[in-house]
Amino acid sequence: MLGIIGLSLSLAGAVVIFFFGLPPRVRESGRLYLALEQEDESEIKKGRIYRKISRLGLILLALGFLLQLLERIT
Repeated sequence: MLGIIGLSLSLAGAVVIFFFGLPPRVRESGRLYLALEQEDESEIKKGRIYRKISRLGLILLALGFLLQLLERIT
């Protein structure tokens, strides 16, 4: 049963990372290089949200791996 839960968490983590891994079009610094190098607050917020969600994906992958490992050990 732990293996199935672990696989599910790993799959969910991989999907989250696929969609919310920080793409190159999101600049965490918020700088718009075509608009006089000014900082854009919405881009800064978007970068923070993407970073948090991608970390959640990594945590889900790690938990899934640990659950699968626990099932094999026990």
